[in-house]
Formats: sequence, C-alpha cells, structure tokens
Amino acid sequence: MALLDDPAFIIAHIRHSFITSDDTGMCEMAIMNEDLDWKERKQEALDKRKKPWSQYYSMDPDQEDVDIFGESYEIEATSEYGFRQRSNTAVRLEKLRSDRMAQKKCKRIQWKGEAYMEFPEEDLDELFAKKTIPRQNASNEDRRRSVLSLQLELNPDQANNPFSEYAKFDGKAHAGSANIKKIDIYLAMCEGDAREFPVTIYVVGNAKVLDLIGLICWHYTNKGYQPKLRQNVESYCLMIAEEDGEVDTDFPALDNREAISKFGFNTLALVPLDMPEDGNSEEVRQEGCVVNIKSSDGESKVAVDNLNTTLREILVRALRKRKGVIPTAGPDYILERENEPGVALDLDTKLCDMTSFDLVMVREHSKRDYGKQDRVRHVSTIEPPLVLSTQYKSFRINMLHRLRPTTEIQLGVSGDRIEIDPVSQPKTTAAKFWSSKQKAVSIDTDRLAACAITDEKPSGKTIFRLTYKSVSHDFKHRDFETDHATAKHIVTKINQILELRASAVRNDYTIWKDRRHSTKRHHDK
Repeated sequence: MALLDDPAFIIAHIRHSFITSDDTGMCEMAIMNEDLDWKERKQEALDKRKKPWSQYYSMDPDQEDVDIFGESYEIEATSEYGFRQRSNTAVRLEKLRSDRMAQKKCKRIQWKGEAYMEFPEEDLDELFAKKTIPRQNASNEDRRRSVLSLQLELNPDQANNPFSEYAKFDGKAHAGSANIKKIDIYLAMCEGDAREFPVTIYVVGNAKVLDLIGLICWHYTNKGYQPKLRQNVESYCLMIAEEDGEVDTDFPALDNREAISKFGFNTLALVPLDMPEDGNSEEVRQEGCVVNIKSSDGESKVAVDNLNTTLREILVRALRKRKGVIPTAGPDYILERENEPGVALDLDTKLCDMTSFDLVMVREHSKRDYGKQDRVRHVSTIEPPLVLSTQYKSFRINMLHRLRPTTEIQLGVSGDRIEIDPVSQPKTTAAKFWSSKQKAVSIDTDRLAACAITDEKPSGKTIFRLTYKSVSHDFKHRDFETDHATAKHIVTKINQILELRASAVRNDYTIWKDRRHSTKRHHDK
C-alpha cells in the first residue's frame, strides 16, 4: 500500500489507467471537477525557486515539465505497447461508407422490352461491330528468343561432344564439398596461350583416373581448343607436373584403373601416349627432345618441347629439379659437353644448334675430377650419392640396452626423421620376465648430432651410436648392433643427411664434446 499526497499525479494516474482500454472515451469524463490550475502551480514553483532557501527545496525542477504534460492524452505508441485497435462500430461504419461510394459508380438501366427480342443482323453488326486488330509482322531478328535458343545457336557443336558420357563426373556444381576434388590440369598438346595456363577441373571423389581424362577431354572440346582430340581417351595419360606446367618425366603416369582420390597431387598434365600418326609426325618429333644433365651428385633428365630453348633455361630447370641437393644460393654453375671437359658452353646457345644433348653441370671456376668409370662402379662398393640419401629406407637391426637384453627393432631413415619401431615376436616365459615393452620413437633430423661406429667385433657384428638432442636439451645416444655392411651403410646415409641439413645441433654437439674432453684432461692432470 502506498500513500500519495500529490493530487496532480493521482488525477493523471486514474485517467491514464483507462485511456488505453476504453473505446467509448468516457475515461476523459472521470474526475472532471478536480482539475488543477497548471499555470498557477507553475507560477508557485517559480516563486519558490527565487527564494534564498530554494537550494533546500525538495522539489525537482525537472519535474515541472512532467507535471504540465501530465494531463495530456496524446499517448505515443512505442515498441513496448501496440497501437490502439479500432472498435467494431468504426469498422462497420467504414464498410458502409465504402459500399455507398461503390454504388455511386454503378449505373442501373431498366430493360422494359421483351426478354427475347430479335434484332436484324444489320443492327447487330452496328451495335456489336468487330474490331480489327492489326497484326505486327515482326522479323526474325526482332523476335524475342529464349535463353536456351541463344545457347544452342552460340554452341552448335555442344551436343556433338564425343566425351559427353564423362560429364557426369563434373563436380563444379558442388564445389567446396568434401567429396569434390579440385585439380589444375595443364594441356600439353594444346596450342597457343592456353598451354601456359592450367584448366581448373572439379571431379567427384569416386571417379577413376580414366574418368578424369574423359572429363578433361570433355572440357577441352567445349572450350574449342586446338588441335582436336582423338576419340579414344586411352590415348592420353595424366602425369605429375610442377606449378609452372613443367611435366616431371622422372615419375611414371598415373594408373588409369586407380581412383583419383588415392592421389594427392593438385597439379597434373594431360599428355598423349604417343605422337600423332599423320604426315607431319616427323616434324613433331623434331620439335621436342630430352636433355640428359650429369653432375657429381647424380643425373637429371629435362624434357623440352621446343628446340629454340636456350641452355640457360635448361640449367635453371635442372637446378630447380635438384633443389635441396644443390643449394640455390652459392656458386654458379656452367654446362659442358660430356666429351669435352673444361670447355664451358655459352648459355645463350639454343638446342637446335647443339649436336649432342648429353651435358655435364659443373661449378664455375672448377673442373670435374670424376670419370665415367667412377660412376659405374658396383653399388655395394661405393657410398650412396647425396641425391638418394634423403629417400626413406628401413633396416632390421638390434638395439642395445644397459640393463635389458637386446631387442630387435626396425630402423627407418629418411630426410625428415629417424623412426625406431619395435618388432613383435613370440615371447617365452624367460623373455616375458626379463624384457619390457619397447616404445616407438621418432627423432627429427634437425635434432640429430652425430652417428659413428663405436665397435667392430670379431664375430662380424658392428655397433654404431646415434647421438641426438632430446626435448630437455640434453644430448642422448642410442646404440645399435648389426652386420658390418649394414652398419656402414646406415652411418654413411645418416652422415650425408647431416651434411645436407647443416643444423645448429651438430655444431653445439661438437662444442660440447670438445669442452668435455678438455675438462676430462684437466682432471687427469
């Protein structure tokens, strides 16, 4: 319960309590004899504010405007309250008014004749004469045509595409979904500028390589590229290509029977399996060739489509293929003929001016000191070249422990990491008691410090040690045992990887080892 002593607020509250729900307007007649003189009240408030003790006056000056407009019935609708609905009486009156306005527009004519009167045909023709509408004889050019008709006229050969059966493997309408694969295809047989830029193909994931070839041929025919393709899709193959469109001939073509989802390549090239069998086949054979480039670390083959290519471009392609083995920054390289050592070739020379495509890549200001007989020695008697050292290879060897017997493991060596995987074997009762489960270990090559042979036993077994930097930044080692040939091969392979990597861990290990030896010599003295 609340006690209010402000008569103005009480009167306004009573009147406003019914104004939103009263359709008759009788709420305005409530408490009519109790109206206040608002001008007089405002004058009294101003007089009080002029008095010296006005600062102690408890009335809020901002309340004056609220009191003045307290008797106003102009309530504004806000988002919290809806508009006042019209009464049923007002709706009926509005409907009657609209009906009267509609009746004024209608004119009634009373028919006083017979129901069925016969008029002569002349009068009927005069009263109900036929209007002649002139027909517009539009020409065929100005006539509106549908979008389908325009597309058929613009693409007359669209329906004659011999590869239409492969259009069902097109996934462009569902691009972005998980089952759609996006591949950039370079067209090796295409002419003009279209050969330099790839064609983006969206193919469904369950399509095979042969289906993708047919889909590429379907897009090729729709775009009107030249020359025309053969009718058989098995005359073409997909090969791995670089991002600039260069076909990598070191790898075979993709198997047509495999699913395209099996391969993770985003850039491929459509290449014909053989040259065209027409009269110009000899000319086509003369346009392309394969350049064989040899070096001290291996051999590379560069496929060239135009004999006007310079030796400088061939050298750049060869260095790009062998990145990781030959650093990009450092001394420059030159090309020499295989049978003329020490004679550098002009890099601006074109292939059409060359008599032989067997070249040798040599560092500038140096000469080759290897002969052909050194490169054809038996594989078991030489060290593996640097180009093969980064390839993955596994070995079945034994790992030594301090307090446990040796365990057989599989050592995997690659250019990225060293993997130690245990080999499961049937355990006897004694083996179960003494042995414990060996966990798989993976060591990044950036954490490798050294690898060397530590002991060669008369029994033919050799022990080598692998030193690496652990997660706690301490140098740890693991000892392995195997036959002498395998141990030497593993140590050579790991040391070649360390030479290619040139990580800071190896330098830290050398400094730590020298410091340790100096400390040991100091204590011995």
